[in-house]
Amino acid sequence: METLLCISIALGAGLILTRVVKPLGLPAVTAYLVAGIIIGPYGIGRLGFDGIGFISHENVTEFKIISDAALGFIAFAIGNEFRISQLKKIGGKATFIGIFQALIATLLVDAALIGLHFVLGEEKLPLSMAIILGAIAAATAPAATLMVVRQYKAKGKLTDLLLPIVAIDDAVGLIIFAVSFGVSKALIHGEFSLIAIVLEPILEIVCSIALGAIMGVLFTFCEKFFSSNSKRLCLSITCVIFTVALSMIKFEIGGVHVGFSALLVCMMLGTIFCN
Repeated sequence: METLLCISIALGAGLILTRVVKPLGLPAVTAYLVAGIIIGPYGIGRLGFDGIGFISHENVTEFKIISDAALGFIAFAIGNEFRISQLKKIGGKATFIGIFQALIATLLVDAALIGLHFVLGEEKLPLSMAIILGAIAAATAPAATLMVVRQYKAKGKLTDLLLPIVAIDDAVGLIIFAVSFGVSKALIHGEFSLIAIVLEPILEIVCSIALGAIMGVLFTFCEKFFSSNSKRLCLSITCVIFTVALSMIKFEIGGVHVGFSALLVCMMLGTIFCN
């Protein structure tokens, strides 16, 4: 009961707040973010009533499966925008901008936090934490970007360029975070692993693209057996959820950790399918 009540309150809070922010000219995603804060552990959740808001971080993580599935559908929708003919025109620009903005964001945040580290001291802001936070700054959440584009039905050169940048940013962010994490680990424990810094993130990107491509081909093949829109919709939902589940697999080969990025896998799934 508490689980279903919590989900219904979350959905209801988001819908109600969209009516509040609409006269202000703000996108609906802003309402969803504010609603999450209100019903979260630092809002209504602090009252401690099960089912009325999220009472703790553990309570929030119980619903992680929903956010994982949602991320899969968002990534699939972004991948559906990647037509080969279009990528030939803007691929170079998107790659340059995606890499450049991720690196610049990381460098600026790193510089600011490292400077703050020397001001506050090691106890309040460790150097290793400052470096990790700089790497996180490179990440771009695709959900908010896609929701705003869809809400305002935006079309044009900027929109066409924006979505590929989001995809490239995820791949660049994986590498930046792996490097930053390796440096931070070396500062704390004195251990420096070239495999963890270079090989594992590149392997994760390659494996994610390969898995997404395989699932995209399988999805396209299976679609031929269904003609009605309702059955094809059901097949799409099944395939995306199945792909998200596969992307959670992690294993180790000869001391090298191999994993997948659900975002990249589902983006590739959508790209293969739409082409």
